[in-house]
Amino acid sequence: MNRTARRLALLERRPWTLALIGAAGLTLLIPSALALYGPPELLDAGIALGDTRLALGFVGLFAISAGVLRLLLRQRRLAEEQLDEEPVLPHPDPAPTRAHLR
Repeated sequence: MNRTARRLALLERRPWTLALIGAAGLTLLIPSALALYGPPELLDAGIALGDTRLALGFVGLFAISAGVLRLLLRQRRLAEEQLDEEPVLPHPDPAPTRAHLR
């Protein structure tokens, strides 16, 4: 296993870290897309909000996206994993037959 695969495996084991990285990306992507493709009236409304409300909006967007991504990254157990953990009981062999030797 190479170094990159190990890092990805570590990230998959830590869902909050991956959720925070994704939330940072969404927090940067959504306002940038609105600034580029949004109507000028929307930008004027954002400026009219002021720095404090705009910063609180960014923090809220980050917190909500981190929470949603954390819920989406929840690892569900597969049915195969549940079967692997159950103890395997030996099947009692009633009587050995030698019919295959005839």
